[in-house]
Amino acid sequence: MTPINPAAIRAIYERWNEGDIEGVHAAFKALGPDGYTVEYVGETPLDGPAAVTDMWDTYGGACTVDIVHLLVNGAEAAALVHNNVKAQDGVTTLPSIETYRVDNGRLFVRYFHQTPEGTYLQG
Repeated sequence: MTPINPAAIRAIYERWNEGDIEGVHAAFKALGPDGYTVEYVGETPLDGPAAVTDMWDTYGGACTVDIVHLLVNGAEAAALVHNNVKAQDGVTTLPSIETYRVDNGRLFVRYFHQTPEGTYLQG
């Protein structure tokens, strides 16, 4: 398997923060030239481009992201991300763990996340 270049993962988040949805799609495609899926852990994996477009329609312009930690081991990566959601009363930071695995030209993305309405355990 071809190792993941950390810069390729960072490009997704950089393009997101720049408001460049086409760049976000291109960054995902660069990692998974034969296609990709997005799975919100606990739910059925979705077609990647459709899921990213839906994510953009919901959060684009209202949420910026900061990579807190990025770990890359071979063809897999994990990122601890702070999602900074703008609201009328300020910014709410929601943590997520996002994993990436490349296998035979396909990218598999998994998001462990909390929605603004959701809860999670701190411990």
